[in-house]
Amino acid sequence: MFNTRRELRALYTVAGCLLSAVISPAYAQSFPACKALRLVIAYPAGGPTDTQGRIIAQKLGEKLGQSIVVENRGGGGTVIATAFVAKSPPDGCTLLLTAAPFAINPIVMSSLPYDSAKDLAPVTQTARFPQMLVVHPVLPVKTVKDLVALAAATPGGISYASSGNLGTGHLAGELLNSMAGINLQHISYKGSAPAQPDVIAGRVPVMFDSIGSIGQHVAAGKLRAIAVTTTVRSAQLPQVPTVAESGFPGYEVSAWQGFVAPGATPKETVARIAAEITAVLAQKDLRERFALLSAELVGGPPEQFEAFLRAEAARWSKVIRERNIKSE
Repeated sequence: MFNTRRELRALYTVAGCLLSAVISPAYAQSFPACKALRLVIAYPAGGPTDTQGRIIAQKLGEKLGQSIVVENRGGGGTVIATAFVAKSPPDGCTLLLTAAPFAINPIVMSSLPYDSAKDLAPVTQTARFPQMLVVHPVLPVKTVKDLVALAAATPGGISYASSGNLGTGHLAGELLNSMAGINLQHISYKGSAPAQPDVIAGRVPVMFDSIGSIGQHVAAGKLRAIAVTTTVRSAQLPQVPTVAESGFPGYEVSAWQGFVAPGATPKETVARIAAEITAVLAQKDLRERFALLSAELVGGPPEQFEAFLRAEAARWSKVIRERNIKSE
C-alpha cells in the first residue's frame, strides 16, 4: 500500500516516463504519420526515373515502416505531376520525384499552373547522371576540339541528337554551342531509345546521352566517346576526358533527380523527410545498385537542394536566352 499522495504521484511519474520511452521510438519510426506515403513520379511507368524512384521508395518504406504508394503522372514535361503535388495537402504524406525540367520549365513556359518558389518545397536531390559526348566512328573527330573545329568549318552542317527538347542532352549541346561559339544543330527525339539507332547508323553523327544509356554502344565500338560532361572523369571510363579539360573550363552538365513536397509543408517535416531519404541513399547496397547505372547518389538537407535548383535556373536561363531556345 502507498501511504501518501506523494508516493502515489511519484509512481505515476515513473510510469509515465517508462510509457514515454516505449512510445517515442514507435512514433519516430512512423513519421510522417500517414496511412501511406504517396510518391508521385513525374514520368510514365517503366522508364528510368520510374524504375529508380521505385527502388528508393521500397528502401524508404522499409526504413520508415510504412507503405509507400507510387503513382505515375507523366506528361507535360513534368508539369502535370508537379501541379498535382503543388495542390496536395502539405502534411508530409505526398512527395514528387522530379528531374531537370522542374528547374527549366519556369524559364521557358510563360504560364504554369503553379509557382515553383511558393507552391513546392525542395526536399533533397537523390541522384546525378553524368552525360557522355559520342560521335559516329566515321566522323573525323577524336576530341572535343576536333568537333568544335569541324563544326566551325561547316556552320550548321553537323547535327546532334538528344532524348528530347530541353532535356539534359539538348542543353548539354547548347552549352557547348554557347561556350565554343559554334552551331551544332539539335535534332530532338522522344527518348534515348529512338535516337540511338540514328546515331549508330550515322544519320545524326553526334549525341549527348547518359553513360548508363549509351555506354554499351561505345564498348561495342559502334560509337566513339570523346568526352564526359562532369568535372571529373568517370570511374567506368577513366580514359575519356571531360569537356572541361578538353579546352572548356567550367563546362559541367548532369541529369539529376530529386524530391520536392507541397510548398506549405512544415520546414521541420521537410527536414526530417530529407534526413530519412539521405540515410537510405547512404546504404551500401543501394549505392552499388545505382553505380551500375553510372549514377551518383547525393542526398543532403533541403537547403542544399534549394541552392542547387537556384544555380541550375540561373545557368540555364543564360544559355536559353543566348541560344533562343523555345519550349515545344
